[in-house]
Amino acid sequence: MTASAPSTTAPNAWRAIVLGTLGACFFSSTFLLNRLMATSGGPWVWTAVLRYSYMAVLLTGWLLVRGQWLAFWHFWRGTWRTWVLWGTVGIGIFYSLVAVAAQYSPAWLVAGSFQLVLLSGLLITPFVYHDHRAPLNFRALRMASLVVIGIVLMQADNLRQGFSGGALLGFGLTVIATFLYPLANRKILVFLETQPIRLNAGQMVLGLTLGSLPFWAVLSGIGLATGTGPTPDQWRYTFIIAVLAGVLATSLFYYALALVGNNAPLLGAVEATQSVELLATVALEVTLLSAPLPSLISWLGMALVVLGIGLYARLR
Repeated sequence: MTASAPSTTAPNAWRAIVLGTLGACFFSSTFLLNRLMATSGGPWVWTAVLRYSYMAVLLTGWLLVRGQWLAFWHFWRGTWRTWVLWGTVGIGIFYSLVAVAAQYSPAWLVAGSFQLVLLSGLLITPFVYHDHRAPLNFRALRMASLVVIGIVLMQADNLRQGFSGGALLGFGLTVIATFLYPLANRKILVFLETQPIRLNAGQMVLGLTLGSLPFWAVLSGIGLATGTGPTPDQWRYTFIIAVLAGVLATSLFYYALALVGNNAPLLGAVEATQSVELLATVALEVTLLSAPLPSLISWLGMALVVLGIGLYARLR
């Protein structure tokens, strides 16, 4: 490949965290616009399918312009089974769950629940690695417990009123998504460690996006057979999500992951910068969608989430 990943011999942890945070600000558009499409009657199938269809086109065009397509395609074609597997898991199933969750829960609550990715990313390490990265980091788990407590507090209103079926479903789907997302990310990074080439962030994102296309093709067929096509708003909003969250945010996120290399706790810290999505989503949802402000207890929960992330990012 003409592009190479940054050296991971002495990773700049804070640089990676800053890049991850910037990506998280862009990524907040996902939760906000998914909720907007859900409340305006857009079928969740097209919320998911259109985003990654746009991304496949945008990223392919970007690699063509940069002269990186042919080398990338030669490598992808020879290893397509791996890309299809983890693209299906970490993009197809993951994003479908997030899109369905938006049908049942406000954007800020989905964004907040998604911060369980910090704990999920830690718990999967023994199943991803087979070297010094495999053991659980119990110091990190203690920090992650603050995030868990914070998310429980964010669900306080739901708990106090008795779980509604929709809210419980939205929360459960989001929790499952938090395991699939880091699992696919780390599996593809481990796979690339065994290859004689290096991919840049855009190539990694496109590789997984192309790998998810068979899943989206099947889902599109089901959507057409059982419902209606996408609404005009879905065509427009999914394009915005594809640019902001799919191309810009995800590329920044993968670049940040590459910066920290094989440092498992710092990989989790970069993944945890997605907590910024929560604050950005709250501000945008209240401002743009006239959503009610979260309760005082929910604000306390959000504060614990952010505190837990900050303490976790200081681990070495």
